[in-house]
Amino acid sequence: MSTLLHPVRIGSQAAIPREEEDFDLPAPASKMWLPAFAMGVMAIAAGVVAGAIQATSSNAAQVAQIAAWNPGVLFLGIGFLLSAVTFTLARILGELRDGGTSVQRSLGEHALILKRPWSGYVFPPAMMMGLMTLIGTFVLGFVQAARLDNNPASAADIAAWSGPVRFAGVAMIFTSVVFALVTIMKSLRFQADRLTHIADTRR
Repeated sequence: MSTLLHPVRIGSQAAIPREEEDFDLPAPASKMWLPAFAMGVMAIAAGVVAGAIQATSSNAAQVAQIAAWNPGVLFLGIGFLLSAVTFTLARILGELRDGGTSVQRSLGEHALILKRPWSGYVFPPAMMMGLMTLIGTFVLGFVQAARLDNNPASAADIAAWSGPVRFAGVAMIFTSVVFALVTIMKSLRFQADRLTHIADTRR
């Protein structure tokens, strides 16, 4: 698909024809938000059940093992839920784009959309990196639990640095949410500028 070498300027932002969009990000986001949400809810539920078992168990080894891997389960659940938020924000971007396209075409104008800003390129990989980090620490929790008996020093080392890494993973997904909101703000500004531009050209 061809791209414009010199995008049209609408207000302070660059615009391209709707048909020259390089990648339709809202399309996969519309399919992935619900599975991400469901997996997040299931992971949180599993973590709560495991916590209840840990609290009532009289088996010290079992308690220690659950304490090793359960935080990874809970953080992964939070990661999936935040990823569902990011996917939903991407869907909102798609609705803004398609709504603006429909309005422009109903006015007899060529449909222009916001050329994806830098924030639109940043938030999907930021979300994926954060989620992959949480999946990695989820796996490490079970590695830590397996080493409690035969290599407690190694288990302690894993526990020492996996906790901060989990928070880093959540921080990356929160960062993706921020950049998705920034992109929505730019899209809303573009919609207003585009309508103003159409009105000015018809005076």
